Amino acid sequence: MPRACWTTADGFTLVELLASLAVLAMLSLMLVEGVSDRSLAWSRVERDTTRGESVEAVRALISERVTRIWPLTVYNILPAGPDFDGEASDMTFLAPPPEARAPAPLERYQLVLAANGDLLLNARSDVALDQTQWSDHQVLMHGVRALDLSYFGAIAPGGQPDWRPDWSQRPFMPSLIRIRLSFAEGDRRRWPDLIVHPMADIDTGCQLTTAAGCRGR
Repeated sequence: MPRACWTTADGFTLVELLASLAVLAMLSLMLVEGVSDRSLAWSRVERDTTRGESVEAVRALISERVTRIWPLTVYNILPAGPDFDGEASDMTFLAPPPEARAPAPLERYQLVLAANGDLLLNARSDVALDQTQWSDHQVLMHGVRALDLSYFGAIAPGGQPDWRPDWSQRPFMPSLIRIRLSFAEGDRRRWPDLIVHPMADIDTGCQLTTAAGCRGR
């Protein structure tokens, strides 16, 4: 009787089957890694977008508050000048309250960087009984390494305007206020210089009297 003849047409050999499984495993691994890399890339994009939107929101809020600074005249300095205190590391000023709390008296604000890296906008009513404590502590941003404030203007009538690191007890408001922030190395957030022009530089509501005060206050 003739012998049986086995050929590859009868099926796969064990070696061929193992080779096919190995190829399928490699293709599956490559597919999973590709999906994972794409997911990580999208996560980075979404994270950077969120951070960018956060920076823009903070810039808009600060700009709105500083633009509306109210240069209320005070007389405990000579010469009399606006109720405004600007240093390189913090700034204290008066401004109308946000629309959510209006109508209400002027509020005193302080823009300052806390020791833990939080950028704060502190606030309290200017007619509050306790003028030593801030009633509202709004955290604008975390992880800030440095805050640098500077003020542009002339410190005397007819003087040469220039950028200055402090603006305290001056007879008038600075023309421009520059807010600079920097972040830790590796932080992907960016803060271009924010330069704001206060809308009012003269307390038009002050009508001087012979007692060197404002009538009606």
